[in-house]
Amino acid sequence: MILYLLVTVLTVLCACFVSSAVSAKPNRTMACGRQEMLNRILLAGIFLVLFSLSALRIGIGNDYWTYRYNFLHIISGDTKVSYEIGFKALVILLQGLFGYDNYRIVFAFMAFATCALFLKGLYDNSDWFALSFFLFMANGFYFMSFTNVRYYFAIGVCLYAMKFLFQKKTVPFLLWILFGALIHKSVCLVIPVFLIAYYLKWSKKTVWLIPASCAVLAIGKAGVRRLVFLFYPYYEGDLILDVESVSKANIAKCLAVLVLSLLYYKKAVQGNKKAETLFNLNLFALIIYSFGYYIPETSRVCFYMVIGHVFLIPMILKAIDNRKQKIFFTAAVLISYGLYLVVFLVRSKSPTIMLYPYLTWLFD
Repeated sequence: MILYLLVTVLTVLCACFVSSAVSAKPNRTMACGRQEMLNRILLAGIFLVLFSLSALRIGIGNDYWTYRYNFLHIISGDTKVSYEIGFKALVILLQGLFGYDNYRIVFAFMAFATCALFLKGLYDNSDWFALSFFLFMANGFYFMSFTNVRYYFAIGVCLYAMKFLFQKKTVPFLLWILFGALIHKSVCLVIPVFLIAYYLKWSKKTVWLIPASCAVLAIGKAGVRRLVFLFYPYYEGDLILDVESVSKANIAKCLAVLVLSLLYYKKAVQGNKKAETLFNLNLFALIIYSFGYYIPETSRVCFYMVIGHVFLIPMILKAIDNRKQKIFFTAAVLISYGLYLVVFLVRSKSPTIMLYPYLTWLFD
């Protein structure tokens, strides 16, 4: 746990000296040139720390050895493995190049790609990089990428692809999401959800959609589950995946973000397409967490929407004019998410996550 806290502190400190790409686009002036170079050095340093910790691990993550055995099945073809075609092809290619059962190179490659997407997505989309990076780490997104490596690669793709939606470049956005689907098809959910969030505007004519959505989820359990199992048939009846679970912590986070957004809606959200989209995504996640608790792996569905918190919260805090209010809410965010990270790491020894004790193959 101490190692993970030190990594978080070190990388967040580095992030504090990075100038956000959104708020300070580099130009050809000497000052901006120096800042751009500093950004690159710091981002490279952060990447190296995150990548190394992930790539050098062994046996860390509850499905680490399951992945290793499935790599063997992919190569031998003796057992059906329910991985997407892109990931299977990647495993075959890497083990063909580096040797049979060289599973470490597969994990290292995924760590490289995932960390690169994480940092690029955060840098390109954030109005306040340091805070966005802190929220990303404190939410446990990076540490959870040690397990469910395909899913968190897809999260990285989603994080990066957001910028194309905000720039009204729909085709690149769709292509990146479809690329991510080659590794984990759940990311396809992003296409309809993000497009709805982008184009949906709240008014007296549309506000009825909120109670209607809650009602559909509340009374349409059988139909919703049937749709989910059409997409993921092997979830049905699974003792681990097909369980009902009310995530109080995630409901509380989404509710808190909703309240903060509403307090400064006119100043920070209304009229800003990016903020409106992220606001809608948070609302969608809150509704699903609250009324769709019976959906298998609810968090896997909602994390594609909740990841927007790392951009929305800094946008709101930056827009607050009142100094005392800004300090109060910024401090509240830092303290609450800092405590959340500590609680998350304490619980990460459980068999469902298995983040420590940290082990590495470096000195084998």
